[in-house]
Amino acid sequence: MSLLGRLPMELNEFKRRLKKVKLIVSDVDGTLLNKEYELPAECREMVHKLMGKNILFTLATQRIHSSIVPLARELGIEIPIITLNGALIQDVDGKNLLHRSLIQEKKVDKALQLAEKYYVRIALCHNDHIVFTEDNSVFQDFLGQIGVDYKLVDSYDKYKNETNHIFMVGNERENILKVERKMRFFSHRHIIVSRFRSQSQNNLHKLEIMPAKTTKKTGMAKLAKYLGIKKDELVVIGDWYNDRELFDYGGLNVTLKDSVAELKHKAHYISPYTNEEDGVCHFLELLYDNLNK
Repeated sequence: MSLLGRLPMELNEFKRRLKKVKLIVSDVDGTLLNKEYELPAECREMVHKLMGKNILFTLATQRIHSSIVPLARELGIEIPIITLNGALIQDVDGKNLLHRSLIQEKKVDKALQLAEKYYVRIALCHNDHIVFTEDNSVFQDFLGQIGVDYKLVDSYDKYKNETNHIFMVGNERENILKVERKMRFFSHRHIIVSRFRSQSQNNLHKLEIMPAKTTKKTGMAKLAKYLGIKKDELVVIGDWYNDRELFDYGGLNVTLKDSVAELKHKAHYISPYTNEEDGVCHFLELLYDNLNK
């Protein structure tokens, strides 16, 4: 396959880096999958071909673990996958738990209080399910996570001590900003607060709260150390703002035609294709062809 994408690095250096690749880590929604949350058959086959060349492949996503297991199985992934933006790293069977981060209960309490005060919807995420109360039932539509086990509960009281991710959403940007500021002021050393506009619902503002020192970058570092992978042996693929930290890790950064501008500035290769046009698959073909030269 010819090199058709934008290449902000020297061509020979790019080809040299491709020859060294031992691990590929890809984002899922908006990157690997299309808008119907489907994986192209050609992409699955290309991942299997690369595995046959002893190149590992795994996923890094904001989704919870259980929702990504079917895709990981379809791709034949046996190494740990990075979920909840780095808060959980384990294999598909849950037998190899490499890392798990939890939010302190008093921080969960504070988030619940602020959500009630500013009319923001809130749900608590555990390893394999998302907990919500009846007042927050809209989360099943807002989050848009496919294959997630949502659990309706009468109260959050019994679920605060095992929370590794908090989701908050609202239509009023100012209310989300107030919650963000207060959570940062309350505990900036113990949690990470990320705010962004919904990728699919422009009028929806999201706030995600994670344990401190927990990002896709920290997850990537733990996984790379576990596998013995050096930075110049790694390819990361992403398209959205929550992939920024993944691109900061130091691997070979690959993004798609329709990714956000910030990632394009950090990318070493920009595919001429979108996720709807199987952009990841085209890059994997490029990588595979380069290995055989």
